Amino acid sequence: MNKFDWIKQFYEIRSKSWNSISDIIPNEFNDYFLIHWKVGIVDDFPFDNYPLKNETIEETNKRIKIEKEFGLFLNPNENKLFRPTTLKEIAERFNVDYDYNVLNKIKRTPAIKTLGNLTISNLKSGIEKILKNEPLNLFVEDIYRHSIDKINPKQEIENLTIEDYFEWQQELGFDYCTYLFPKSMKWCITTSENLDMFLCCKNEFTSKIRSAFELELFPVKYEDKILQ
Repeated sequence: MNKFDWIKQFYEIRSKSWNSISDIIPNEFNDYFLIHWKVGIVDDFPFDNYPLKNETIEETNKRIKIEKEFGLFLNPNENKLFRPTTLKEIAERFNVDYDYNVLNKIKRTPAIKTLGNLTISNLKSGIEKILKNEPLNLFVEDIYRHSIDKINPKQEIENLTIEDYFEWQQELGFDYCTYLFPKSMKWCITTSENLDMFLCCKNEFTSKIRSAFELELFPVKYEDKILQ
């Protein structure tokens, strides 16, 4: 059997909706985790005083004044202002339930954001820990949409290095339907358009997965309606 058949056959029959893990990947694994991107916070930011809305001149001016005071207004180097933290810490600070939706439960401000470079660094480190020199395979379902290979799009990419994978994701912006998995099929990392990343694994590999990634991993059930 072709090493990509398990996912190609799934795409022939899968639902067109995006409501659960079952819409994204066949049930070839035992445990499923949502991978949340690393988050950062500006500790001394006046969250209570920052206007919730931006509908009046007064609200706009107050927002700009606060953002300027804390170096967040039109600052190309603003990432240096953020202390890496966790959703757990943010949930405790703002007194909301801790889950993967924490950022949707608190006031939106420019003082809390996801940290792309740190996330990618931690994701790369985690994959290196679990790979064990196995060949990597990448399936890109909607590669035909990518501008660099319109004539002969190739969904099935074999024998990647970890560096190859992140070069692909830099091109794709983590916003294509992709499946990264080793020859052993012990685990798979998925990305999908406008959705979070998911890490799927065999149950004998779960404890190793949990210890390898310095990212918040949220267990989800295969059929749970979790994707909005």
